[in-house]
Amino acid sequence: MSVETTTYNVYRVLFTQQGSPDHEGIALVPAQNSDQLAGRFYHVKGTVGLGMTYERKPGHRFGAVDGYKDSTFLYQISKSKLDRFEEIAAKHPPPYDPRVLTEREPHPPARNCADWVDDVLDQVKRELI
Repeated sequence: MSVETTTYNVYRVLFTQQGSPDHEGIALVPAQNSDQLAGRFYHVKGTVGLGMTYERKPGHRFGAVDGYKDSTFLYQISKSKLDRFEEIAAKHPPPYDPRVLTEREPHPPARNCADWVDDVLDQVKRELI
């Protein structure tokens, strides 16, 4: 008999990328699962210069992805707050800055996936924790 999810562990997940800064995303893993490397995964993908896109993966084995580097536990949220978490993640605009296509070091620096993760997690912490 499986145990119903009542609480999610929230993780910041890092992946190495060839020639680029680490890629970052957010994972929500049912707290009762012994395998904490699979669950709901949220990130923005693509390139900043052409515009990144938001992606939500309801069931994802992020720990099995090539380039997986690390997961850092941040806090827990109750399952009852999952819909609000997903609203927050979806409402934050993915990074887009065409300056990175023509400027070596734009000033101010272009936002990237790590900034998007920071924005989402900051709002989640303020509203749901």
